[in-house]
Parts: sequence; C-alpha cells; structure tokens
Amino acid sequence: MLWMRMLDRRRGPNPPAMLAVDPRATPVAREADVHLALRNGTNVALMNGLLRESIRRGWYDSDYVDAHTLGFEQLCRIVDGYPPRRVADICDVPAADVERATELLGTSQRLLSTVLQGFYQSNQATAAACAVNNLHLLRGMIGRPGAGIYQMNGQPTAQNTRETGADGDLPGLRNWDNERHIAELARLWNVDVDTIPHWAPPTHAMQIFRYAEQGSIKLLWITATNPAVSLPDLSRIRRILAKPDLFVVVQDLFLTETAELADVVLPGATWGEKTGTFTSVDRTVHISDKAVDPPGEAKPDLDIFLDYARRMDFRDRDGQPLIRWTGPEEVFEAWKECSRGRPCDYTGITYEKLRGGSGIQWPCTEEHPDGTERLYTDGIFNTDPDYCETYGHDLVTGAEFSESEYRAKEPNGRAFLHTVD
Repeated sequence: MLWMRMLDRRRGPNPPAMLAVDPRATPVAREADVHLALRNGTNVALMNGLLRESIRRGWYDSDYVDAHTLGFEQLCRIVDGYPPRRVADICDVPAADVERATELLGTSQRLLSTVLQGFYQSNQATAAACAVNNLHLLRGMIGRPGAGIYQMNGQPTAQNTRETGADGDLPGLRNWDNERHIAELARLWNVDVDTIPHWAPPTHAMQIFRYAEQGSIKLLWITATNPAVSLPDLSRIRRILAKPDLFVVVQDLFLTETAELADVVLPGATWGEKTGTFTSVDRTVHISDKAVDPPGEAKPDLDIFLDYARRMDFRDRDGQPLIRWTGPEEVFEAWKECSRGRPCDYTGITYEKLRGGSGIQWPCTEEHPDGTERLYTDGIFNTDPDYCETYGHDLVTGAEFSESEYRAKEPNGRAFLHTVD
C-alpha cells in the first residue's frame, strides 16, 4: 500500500526524489534515482558513511541537534572513520554513488525513510535501525509534515504485538527494569508483583530454543510463526522441535513445516473469520469485523487462549478468575485501561468510533478523543527515566544499561544518537 502511494507521487506533479538501498535490483531499486546495491550485512558501514558526509558538508540542523539530542560528539568520532572510499570498499558500491546519496538526503526539503527486514534481520540490525533514526535527528526531519520514519513491520498486526508485549516485552511499552511499571501491571491484573517476569531482560527467541535444547524448557507454544523455516541454523532448530522430551503446540492457519513437527496442532481462524483491531506502523487503529465463520474445528486465537485460561483455572490474588473476558470487545476495553498514560494510549478509542470512519491514531485519550496527527512536534522524546520503555543496551556487546547509568545521562526528553563501528 505504501509503495502504491509512493508511485502515485512519483507519477504526479513535483515528484519526490528516491533513494533505494538493496543488494537486489527490485522494482523499488529500478524506480529510484539512486540505487545503492550494497553487499549483504554492511548496512551500518553505509549509514555511518552517509552520516559522516552529511556532517562534513554541513547538511544537518545544528540547533535541533543541540536542543533535542544526546551523543553527537561520540557519533562524529565514530562516523569520521567512514569516508566514501572506505564505505565503497566495505559495501561494494561506487564512492560517487555514496556521495550522490548523501547529497540527495542532505539537501532535501523533506525526508521520509522506510526500513524493513533488510535492516532488521541482518548483521548489526539494531545499530542499523538506530542509524536511520540518527539521520532524521541530525536533519531535524521528524515531527513535521513530510518528514518522518516508517520503521516498518513484517506483518499487518506486528505493531499490535509490540504495544501489547506479545513479543516478549511488557504491555503498554513498559520497562521490565522499572519497579513502578511492574507495580502498575500488578495492580491492573490484581496479581503479586513477583508473578510478572522482570528479573532479567526479555529472553531472545534463539535463547528460548537453546533452553529447549538443553531441557530446561519442556513446552513450546508457537502461534502464527514458522521457526522451522524462518530462524537461523535451521537444521538445529528442526532437531530441537523434533526432540521427544519437548512438547510442541502449534497454533496456525496452515499445516506449516513447524506444525508438521508438533505434538498438538490448534487450527486458528484467519482475519476474515474473527473480529479484532489492527494497528499500522503510523499508529492508525482499524477494526476488522468477522465476515464468515471459520471452517471445521478452527477457532479465533482469542477463543483458544480464553479456553486454555479457563481450563488452567488461572486465579488472581483474591482467588477470582484471572481472565474474565469472553470476547474481543471486552479484551479491547481491558487493553485500553492497560494503555492508559503510556505512549500508545488507546483510552479514547471505541469499537463504535472505529466503525464510523477510516481509523484512529493513538495516542487517543478521553481528553483528546480525535487522536494525535503527529508525534514529536515539540522535539521532546519518550526518554524520561520514569517513562521510557527501556534503559537501553550496548550495541556492541548487548549488555543492558542499568537504571543508574541511564539516569546519569540526564536525557530530559532528548533523543539518543546511538552509533557503533
């Protein structure tokens, strides 16, 4: 959908310039004014080179950087080691093309960037994604019309999973290392604080499989993903999934390669067979109403989870059922309360309002029920130590920063310019 919008602009009056970064000659690359067909896994070197040239040529907003960011001096020290010729050698692209790309990025009146799995599922993925943010922060190209970043998701509801904590984090973009955030959830769910895992960072998917390989995890419940095809070191992943002492449950729409290795398969319903909401990468919430019944024994994922919760008889601190919901709208109302006061505040959104238009953006509160068109118009970011989702980690070693280390930086709503070699 985004590509169609881009093509409409390219074919219309005053077409925007386009830069594509992709090892392959894709339709996007063929459309672009500049195509950098870089060597796989060299995204960080390229971004460091683009940042260096932008700084050296003065194509950055020094007032914005001084007022709204932290780490500019460190960024300059690191990226200074990436002149166009060195970038050309590392990335296998012409140095002249690196300079042309920098000019395009540095002289544009507005800059929109979109990034997807080519960055996220490659070498130094987090650092590469941060570098795109850095480029926009240096130019002050965020929080105003025509300027922003779509760090895109791979699936239509991947944004929802991030907001609700279904990717291993905590719901409402809360910080696992912030005791106040944990206490909020404990009150909301009426459970003891120690019931909520927060004694270590969220466990990485590959680490989960390592624990299953070693035998400390004895059950894997895999929903709507296909690790027997998508994870690294596939022969090892398939061996783990086939272990006799690992009980594997797969909940999916299709009998995937992973489902073929499962002990139990739970057939799920597809989007047209259930009611729920979708949130896009631009924070727009849409509703999808059930159109037809699911076939055979298939059920919506929510119905499967609710049935499981009932059978397990999960209880809260007072001995009452932990899960009291029966349908998607009830769950949505509970989620709204969970999102209250967080960056992704849904409290002003209702199913009725979603059915009356073409989507509502969060944050949408009861005080501002029409939603918010854009974020960061004031250059203030969600970096306050009491509010932020994470205290961050070292991009080289992966080591988590402590709360005291983070507070010592005194971010005061400024954005971090995270850069590494």
